[in-house]
Amino acid sequence: MKKVILFADTGIDDAIAIMYALKNPEIDLLAVVSGYGNVDREKTLRNVEYLFELAGRTDIPVIAGATRPLDGDDPVFFPNIHGAEGLGPISPPIPEERYANRTNFSKLFRLIKKNRQEVTIVNVGRCTSLAIAHYLSPEVMREVRETFVMGGAFLVPGNATEVAEANFFGDSIAANYIAQNARHLTIVPLNATRDALLTPADVNFIDSRADTPLEEIIKPILDFYYEVYQELEPGIEGTPQHDLAGLMATLNIPGLFKFVRREVRVQHEDSYADGLSIADFRPGTTNCFGMGCVRIAIDLDRDVFVANVVDILTNNVDG
Repeated sequence: MKKVILFADTGIDDAIAIMYALKNPEIDLLAVVSGYGNVDREKTLRNVEYLFELAGRTDIPVIAGATRPLDGDDPVFFPNIHGAEGLGPISPPIPEERYANRTNFSKLFRLIKKNRQEVTIVNVGRCTSLAIAHYLSPEVMREVRETFVMGGAFLVPGNATEVAEANFFGDSIAANYIAQNARHLTIVPLNATRDALLTPADVNFIDSRADTPLEEIIKPILDFYYEVYQELEPGIEGTPQHDLAGLMATLNIPGLFKFVRREVRVQHEDSYADGLSIADFRPGTTNCFGMGCVRIAIDLDRDVFVANVVDILTNNVDG
């Protein structure tokens, strides 16, 4: 069983990833570190606690993450994509003000030290909180077994700019730091996650099996997401579950991903290409090895993805 600490900026696809983690018997979700990103930090923190309340899993700690990128600029939010509250049409009945002025990285460090060389970190939001953890205690972060980051776009268009994916663009300094310094790092970029689609038919089938409060919000939030994507990319078959794909990469599901290994850096010096993820894919280049070498997911099998997600989200096993 994977002991996972999830770093998220809980909007819609983060929420689906959290639900999948709660329902998958191969994942032991130790905590969620919730920072700014899709919406502000207070909302993302509130959203995680709301999901845990629906699931009856308030035993899982929610740790307050970063409120802005490392350069100190005001973050850009995406209410047009994830809804004003981050969960599409859902307005959690919890005041977000409850979560203001909090930091508690000490709880994160205690969890890692309690589970030395057993923790898998999965970062599916901006890389800021994860970079801060490395800055604050590199010694503790060396006790992490492996790190997975959903972010980047290698030789394919971005989704925040022409060249940059949203998580890397949202804090390119932090993204570059993690790409250069996190040990046993896997990056799951748009190259793979763009194919992690759930169609309306998939969602309707999952909803037909829903019989818990947590499962019953899957359809409304993904229906909202689908309508947004129909405006962004008319004719797209479904909604890309970027963050869920990043989480699933930890599970070694046969046939789901293809990987290569390259050294990675992220353009972080103020320029038109801010947030661009860079690796050497020129003809004749091969996998690298050793320190500084990052595993990159370059392809995802959509049929394998859908079959696994439908199985987990309809298995009616919570916790």
